[in-house]
Amino acid sequence: MKKVLVVLLVLAMVFGGVVFPRPVQAQKEFFLTLVVGINLYKLNGVSKTADIPPEIVNGRTFVPIRLVAESFGADVSWDNATRTVTIKNDSTTITLKVGSKTATVDGKSYTLDAAPYIKGGRTMVPIRFISEALGLYVYYEPQKKVIYISAKPSYTVPGVTDTEIKIGTFSALSGPLAVVGVPFYHGFQAYINWINDQGGIYGRKIKVLVADDQFNPALTVTAVKKFVEEDKVFAVVAGLGTPGCLAVMDYLNNNGVPFVYQGSGSSKLAIPPKKYVFAVQPNYFNEGQIFVKYAKTLGLNNYALLYQDDDAGNEGAQGVDQGITRFGGTLVYKSSFPGTETDFTPYLLKVKNSNADVLFVYAPANTSIGANIVKTAKSLGLTQKIFLPYSYSGIISTAGAASEGVYVTGWVDFSDPNDPGVKKFYEIWQKYYPNDNPLLFSYAVAGFVAGEVFVEALRRAGQYPTRDAIVWALETFYGWSGLLAKDISYGPNERSGKYSMFFMQVKNGQLVKVSDWISVLK
Repeated sequence: MKKVLVVLLVLAMVFGGVVFPRPVQAQKEFFLTLVVGINLYKLNGVSKTADIPPEIVNGRTFVPIRLVAESFGADVSWDNATRTVTIKNDSTTITLKVGSKTATVDGKSYTLDAAPYIKGGRTMVPIRFISEALGLYVYYEPQKKVIYISAKPSYTVPGVTDTEIKIGTFSALSGPLAVVGVPFYHGFQAYINWINDQGGIYGRKIKVLVADDQFNPALTVTAVKKFVEEDKVFAVVAGLGTPGCLAVMDYLNNNGVPFVYQGSGSSKLAIPPKKYVFAVQPNYFNEGQIFVKYAKTLGLNNYALLYQDDDAGNEGAQGVDQGITRFGGTLVYKSSFPGTETDFTPYLLKVKNSNADVLFVYAPANTSIGANIVKTAKSLGLTQKIFLPYSYSGIISTAGAASEGVYVTGWVDFSDPNDPGVKKFYEIWQKYYPNDNPLLFSYAVAGFVAGEVFVEALRRAGQYPTRDAIVWALETFYGWSGLLAKDISYGPNERSGKYSMFFMQVKNGQLVKVSDWISVLK
């Protein structure tokens, strides 16, 4: 290969032109991402480096011609005498001239907004013009100035037609946890309905197949296998519940099916990273640390901890232990309890007499238990402050007056009712589900955010979505924010999404934001 390049360079010196050979390996799909001002770019998820970073001239993005030669699978040549670039593929020929705003595609002339130019010894050319002339799709994301270029794949993508993208979702639509599962699903479906009513994504409507798994992982497994093997869904989005999500994550990952957003805080979803699994919600381990960090800011140093003896409860308890190691304080009482427990009086009497300043309750998977604890604590006259995880944002509805003064974490900020994103959420949710209980809005918010993240990934994947393109698109989220989703980030080895939370407190029957964002990274 080195000898071939030497011969090409010699020919260039003799005849005044350079030929960039077409890459020899055909691609099943093509997905290129570039960031304005950054040399690093990615082709089908593989990092590469450009000599000169992309830059914007007169509203158009320019890149080195070598990047086009090495990425597009086209033959590119440079004529030094005429300062002309010629780009050819099997059906199209493009010519551009340095310093000229006139370009041709198959002999037809076009006027460019800015002319090609030389920078650092490299010829800079307009990437959108070339891409679209070659039949590629281009999408520009303005928040981080990212350019996405994609081509139609050479294979049939499951769940995708010219008019539809079919996905699956699961939630507890019946049973004791339907109080969470129904608004969660409604929030997700409301956002999807809103997108579909605007024409969908690139003309494709999103069709959602929903399974009622009743928070039973055995039912989750059955439903998800049907989604993949019979219904041939493109992706599974917005699955609710730690048990079910953990039960299907490896199956989906091994089958190459994107699993975007889980209504769960289990760190096992994101650590170690799995190619097709993308978490969003803060995980339980980090939340346990945030409990301690915030307690310290309130001058609280003695802690009691009650946690359910399941994966979620144990992970949160480990986070509390880690938080004490990092931020200080003393755990004066600690006890687990089974998920079948109904009488918390013995536990709470020990808390009452423990000299604790605050009680951490960690049972995120079963909000009826937390409500029971809060009401029992009130009846026993406990004076300790009570911290609950973010799944208890409906505590006012489930515990009533006993919830007054309770603290609950949050990761979607609703403190400003005039915030445009908050107002838009209520407008959309109430349009499609006007009879939903407004006190359960936080569960609808979670589903809504799931829809936001997935739809943004679809936009970035472009006109020709594939399962791998969704992965590569999500990996370009660097602090992305939507209407409600804020500061969401992923990378090739990063699948967690969020590391920061804030606290709310029930005051006069309403949840009120009482802290700034608290991060475990600081």
